[in-house]
Amino acid sequence: MSYPSAPAEEAVTAAPPAPRRTRLNIGWVMPPFVRELPVDAPDYETGAEQLYTLVTDLMAGRSDEERFRFALALGSQMDLMLEANVIYAGLCLLEVEGRPSGSTIIVSQIEHESDDDEELLRTTQQTLERTHPDDAYQRVELPCGPALSRIGASGFIISAQWSPTGQEVAVQQSQIQVYIPLPGTGEMLIFALDSPSSEDWELHSELFAEILKTIDWGTDQEVEDYRAMRQSAPTTVEPADGVKQELYWHSSRLMDAVALHGSMGGGEITSLTCAPCWAKGLRSACSARHGWYIGNVTSDDLMRALPRVVESFASQGWRTDGESTGERVRLWAGDEAPERSVGHAFTASVDTGAGTFTAEVTAPCIRASATTDSLFG
Repeated sequence: MSYPSAPAEEAVTAAPPAPRRTRLNIGWVMPPFVRELPVDAPDYETGAEQLYTLVTDLMAGRSDEERFRFALALGSQMDLMLEANVIYAGLCLLEVEGRPSGSTIIVSQIEHESDDDEELLRTTQQTLERTHPDDAYQRVELPCGPALSRIGASGFIISAQWSPTGQEVAVQQSQIQVYIPLPGTGEMLIFALDSPSSEDWELHSELFAEILKTIDWGTDQEVEDYRAMRQSAPTTVEPADGVKQELYWHSSRLMDAVALHGSMGGGEITSLTCAPCWAKGLRSACSARHGWYIGNVTSDDLMRALPRVVESFASQGWRTDGESTGERVRLWAGDEAPERSVGHAFTASVDTGAGTFTAEVTAPCIRASATTDSLFG
């Protein structure tokens, strides 16, 4: 479980208060499993009550003492958040392969004196590099505009007084900070992701990247419409050439196995978001599918097609699953299959009435094999 930490030392010193040049309605979309901390509670008593309600929900199976200590730990960090102009804080608590995995997302809003957003990002990076010389910096383009990202590590100590275990705990975590100027306002947003779950860093950073893509400003209605659009539609991108080549290669192997004669159709490759990623709140494309069919096939040939497919691919280590029936089969390549095929899958079906064999070959999820140095997962 991840504890929220105060944002890393701010690289941009807030200027003396000055009138805002523009008033923006700022919005972003958080997945439903990110639980918001009450940083905007109207008073201390209300905030404490909301915080304890949240902790009771998150730790329903824990003792009263554990929940109380966790609530105190969160409360101690929230005081620091308010001092750092934090306008949003959330806990992202997941279960990955049966183990708990967590991160925190913190958004700060600070003032600056620059009239040039590009110059602001340059001076911000220069200041950060003096404080964090070993971190990685990158100028990025978000849908909402230009930004600067810093990727590094941070750590803090949870004292025994606040620790859920009653003992002092040293927490080391990976961190991304993204600095986003608010156009025409003299203000800047700082989005920060912190996670002690190093084995799941790619997942949390990808979730963070998806959230950054939803940032927008405008009228209340414009923000609401944009949120609805982002939640309902996946982000599609053209599959990489290497992904296409592998799909074509596996489709060719499947065609060899079915050994059918007829008229070919389809052949389009489309991007998609796999079911596990969609369930985690990710909406950008992570896989691709090659769909095709063979028509004008005799009934006798079609009846023999699927058994040939199963026999051919099972001998190479591919597995079938519970979705397979007499007219439809799904196979996927696990670790027992040749290395080139691992992660690929296909569904094949026959329609004897229409004389058609239909296939969809699917590429592995790119997030499942993302390298640790990928920018956001």
